[in-house]
Amino acid sequence: MANMKFSGSSVKTRILAVVMGTDRHSEEAFASLRAIAERHSVTLIMTQSASKSFGADRIRTATGVSDILVCDKTPSAVELTKGYDILVFATLSINGLSKMASFSADSLTSILAYYFLQTGKPIVVARDGIWCAHFAEPAPGTPAGRRVEEMLNQLRTLGMKITTARQLASEVLWACGDSRAGSVRSGLAVVDKHERVVETTVGTAGKVFQSDAFAARTADVSRGATPSGGACPSSLPSSSGPTLEHTGTADCPHCNPLGKMDGLSLQTMGAERIGVCHPMEKCHAVAHLIDHTLLKANATQEEVGKLCEEARRFCFASVCVNPAYVPLSAQLLRGSGVKVCTVVGFPLGSTTPTVKAIESRDAIANGADEIDMVINVGALKSGNLQLVLDDIKAVREATRGKVMKVILETTYLTRDEKIKACELSKQAGADFVKTSTGFGPSGATVEDIRLMREMVGPTMGVKASGGIRDQETALKMVEAGATRIGASASVAISTGQAEKSGGKY
Repeated sequence: MANMKFSGSSVKTRILAVVMGTDRHSEEAFASLRAIAERHSVTLIMTQSASKSFGADRIRTATGVSDILVCDKTPSAVELTKGYDILVFATLSINGLSKMASFSADSLTSILAYYFLQTGKPIVVARDGIWCAHFAEPAPGTPAGRRVEEMLNQLRTLGMKITTARQLASEVLWACGDSRAGSVRSGLAVVDKHERVVETTVGTAGKVFQSDAFAARTADVSRGATPSGGACPSSLPSSSGPTLEHTGTADCPHCNPLGKMDGLSLQTMGAERIGVCHPMEKCHAVAHLIDHTLLKANATQEEVGKLCEEARRFCFASVCVNPAYVPLSAQLLRGSGVKVCTVVGFPLGSTTPTVKAIESRDAIANGADEIDMVINVGALKSGNLQLVLDDIKAVREATRGKVMKVILETTYLTRDEKIKACELSKQAGADFVKTSTGFGPSGATVEDIRLMREMVGPTMGVKASGGIRDQETALKMVEAGATRIGASASVAISTGQAEKSGGKY
């Protein structure tokens, strides 16, 4: 999908929104459409089923959109494609999903999707309405759940952005280049100058969205203000102006390396989005960069359940589990904002590109949001760079629309091999480079992180993993350029306590 950005929030983007007759989360979808319509020009198309289920008057009242068409009374799909900049499926039925995934040309909505794809214009899809509200939604690992995830992944592969009804407004405004995207409330948290910005998703776009509220908050920080406006117990002279105050807490922009990250710093680190998360436990801000990891061979369901519960409590970036536990993790973390990460070609990296691609597709169909693949270490050391590149490209093609990290297993590589691995990962379009599996003789080092950051530049993420067991080490990795931390000692790192269990990862 073309990254279509429009200069400045004053430009009104022409948005064509489709409402199908599905009743699950429809009110949330309508609220998102109202938020979009307050900022941009929206024309709404109702399918025949939506006309029967909701009626034009109800949709008009709920969305604030007055320009409403019914499918059988619209202009041609070609004319609609020419007249609008973004296509939005605010509610998507299972029938609509099936037709779009199979490129069926027997309905206006599927033809519209085809034409928008042909012209490279953005398409944003809210997935919540696929299942009828009269029945429980199937779990990700069931046959029905797997089939739907496969079809959604087909849409992602085509370049469509898949989101939720609650996040729909933010995603659409983001596609519009609207500087107010992060301040939209559609049933979720909002970035506000009185709230801490504590979660980032890093690496996929290499760009940072900075809302007005976030700008206000970073301006407060630059003046030495605390989020609560309270007094600081100590201070430090600043060469650039007045004395900058210390809070002595994780919120302090001087005591805490993460507190120094304003919009420009996040952009340099490869951040693509900023969100708000409120942990249930008191913890250091580094928690929100952690992939909470459990990859041992004898991991039990109970341990995975505990892992997911901890990830919710501390607002970790993701849980990283073996592929067999992806469906369970996806179910346990649904609606939490914590991503599900899994591993491919793990831990040796010596399977073929085809096998790694199949593993990736299967994991995504089961609910995985992020894929960490192991590079073909032996091929790299043999100088067979084309095989290494083909290996990474195969997984990249299978994971379009998802975050993909390339594990280099740096412990086995020379400096020149590390540089070449970073170059090939960047060439293949990976989102992150990552140090280690945690199964090698050693893990991440500050020197390796600095080298990897230097090689991939600001448009990719760098993940430090292997042997990170305390907060001090994690922060050194962040200072060196890491934008994600892989660890099993995540709770100890987040709370600053000593690790209780001797996990290797």
